Amino acid sequence: MRIVFLTRYDPKDINHWSGTLYYMYQQLKKKHHIEIVGPELLEQLNLFSNVSFLKSHVLSDDRYVKTLSRLLLERISILQCDLIFFGDLFFQPLDANIPYIYLSDLIYEKVKVHIKPDLRDIDPGIRLEKQLLDASFKIIYCSEWIKNSAVEFYNLSSNKIEVVEFGANIPTPTNYSIRIDMDVCRLVFIGKNWKKKGGDKVLQAYEKLKTEGFPCSLTIIGSRPEKIPVTDKDLTIIPFLNKEKNEDLIKLCKILSEAHFLVLPTEFDAYGIVFCEASAYGVPSIATDVGGVRQPIREGKNGFLLPPDATGFDYAEKIRTVFSDRESYIKLRVSSRYEFETRLNWDVWGEKVNKILRKAVKEWKDQKINSRNGAPH
Repeated sequence: MRIVFLTRYDPKDINHWSGTLYYMYQQLKKKHHIEIVGPELLEQLNLFSNVSFLKSHVLSDDRYVKTLSRLLLERISILQCDLIFFGDLFFQPLDANIPYIYLSDLIYEKVKVHIKPDLRDIDPGIRLEKQLLDASFKIIYCSEWIKNSAVEFYNLSSNKIEVVEFGANIPTPTNYSIRIDMDVCRLVFIGKNWKKKGGDKVLQAYEKLKTEGFPCSLTIIGSRPEKIPVTDKDLTIIPFLNKEKNEDLIKLCKILSEAHFLVLPTEFDAYGIVFCEASAYGVPSIATDVGGVRQPIREGKNGFLLPPDATGFDYAEKIRTVFSDRESYIKLRVSSRYEFETRLNWDVWGEKVNKILRKAVKEWKDQKINSRNGAPH
């Protein structure tokens, strides 16, 4: 099929959306001819606007959205594709005479509640998202949580929504070991926002375990604690790793290959690609039961979920309990890798999404034929 990949950013660049757009694009182009539309039009529009659509939705500017929609329709009409695939770009519904497939991990209302509470006027965004969701032939979300949220908030039919989990934004590891040295429990925290990702709880859990004589180490990736212990040979802080740099990617994968737990007491996550990456190495995750986190993490299969009010001491107790039963822990590593192999990788995502896209195009064409023949839908 010929597919319009409608997006704000270049999906060939692995740095956007933590690599998620890149891996989606790589999967889709295996089976289809992909036309990328969006980035070049937005750049043109930004030359004539005092706001950047690339940095904010500017959904309150009707003229801007209308102009963008007109340019998108003109470009798409020339391409003569079978389907529009999009999710990170808001526009007015287009009369393109081909089906839309909308993909996302959130709805606009959750952005306001969980990510940007200072967002002033969300009504234009909600109205536009509602129009796009209604106009979409199919909707793909990455979690049951956001599917249920969208059905409730926008009064959508659940029949038009599919849930397909995202994969790990790292190469599939082939050289790793389920059986791992267990003399020291190696904990890993990965997150840019120390506070919102629950970094203080991780540090509290680590210090609690150390105080009680439990042998452990902690590697912090992506951020820096506000209060750093003076000297601790078992604490490693790596403020930034860039997956696009081969040496950084190798370093990240080595850390995961040697880790026993990914610990992330996040205040909110729509999904959590990092849990997929941990599972790729057979590393169980311990995280907060919030948002869409329970989609990648299945209790007792590839990790454990604690309530939002759990303390660092609660995380310490969970780590100690699970790690102390060595045979059960090894079985947990086996099942963690199994969750990656069967659900949490981009090949599985590609297989599922390709079926949805092909079925959508067929159903769309059938509806058009039935409509012309006067048959009921």
